[in-house]
Formats: sequence, C-alpha cells, structure tokens
Amino acid sequence: MKIGVMKICVCMLICQSMLGPLTAWADSGFYVGGSAGGAAIEASIGDTGIPGIPSSFDEDETAYKLFAGYQFDMPFFFLAAEGGYVDLGKPTISVLETNVSFDFTGLNLWAIAGLELGPVDLFAKLGYIDWDVKASGLGQGIKDNGWDPGYGAGLSVGVGPISIRGEYEFYDLNNADVSMLSVGVVYLFD
Repeated sequence: MKIGVMKICVCMLICQSMLGPLTAWADSGFYVGGSAGGAAIEASIGDTGIPGIPSSFDEDETAYKLFAGYQFDMPFFFLAAEGGYVDLGKPTISVLETNVSFDFTGLNLWAIAGLELGPVDLFAKLGYIDWDVKASGLGQGIKDNGWDPGYGAGLSVGVGPISIRGEYEFYDLNNADVSMLSVGVVYLFD
C-alpha cells in the first residue's frame, strides 16, 4: 500500500514539474499604457555660412507617448512586442531673429526583453521609429521624415495588472539624436 501511494506522489510531482512552466504564461497578454517626461533633441543643421543661422541646436522639451503591446511571460523573464505613438515636443530656435519651431512626432515598434525580480521588472528594448519633423517659421513650412533605429532600457514596478514604468529611450535620427526619459502607467489585460 505504501508503494502505491509513493508511486502516485512521484507521478504527481512529475506532472507538476512538466505543467509548471505553463502556469507561468498566466501573466501573458495584451497591455496598454502611456508615459510622459522630457526629450532632449540635438540636431546638426550644417554650416550655411549665413550669419544668424545656427549650425546646430540642443533643446529640451516635454514629451509623451501612448503604446500597446503583447507580453509573453515565462519563468524569470518576459518578451514583448510593443508599438506606439510618441510626441517628442516642439523645440524652438532663433533664426535670423525669427523663431523657428520643430514638431517631432513618430510611430515606434519595439522588441522588449526583461527580467522579473518579484514585483520589479528590468527590461531592454530595441526597435525602430518612423519619425516626422515639421518646421515652421520664416514664412514657410518644411517637412522631413525617416525610419531610424532606437533602443532603450527601463524598470517597472507592478501590483496586479497595473505597473509604474520608468524608462530611457534613444533614437538615432538623420542628423539628430533624440533621447526621452519618461514615467508612465501600464495596464496588462489577463
């Protein structure tokens, strides 16, 4: 009789060890969020040789983003695919005693990998941004756009389906470097 109970217990332990990793997928799912913070924009305009036209600018702006994604939760780490809209602000510079403003926006797509450390998650992200810049001033509007790489890192602290996320992102745009430091909220749908 004792051997029969022992066999049942061993079988239950084996089944639990095989099915255990499947229960870790319970936190997988779609998520949405938003963040706000600051963006630093450093751009090289180039030397025009005309007095009053700067060759570069370095401005800080208020920025925000909205995003959605899907998280694949596994034991001790997670993977996610995320897309979103980012508004990197509207820096203004003086050109020939006239203010010229640049409106930086973009759509981004990220691959995210992270470590789960209890209620705290550390993550890194790699992706691309489809950016658009509109310059206005001097009586005319100028537009430029492109598709360039980005990367970032951050940490989130969560209780239940809600997390507070802090992160740093860097975009290597055509003739400009843009970085964003933000704090936001994420809601994970189970």
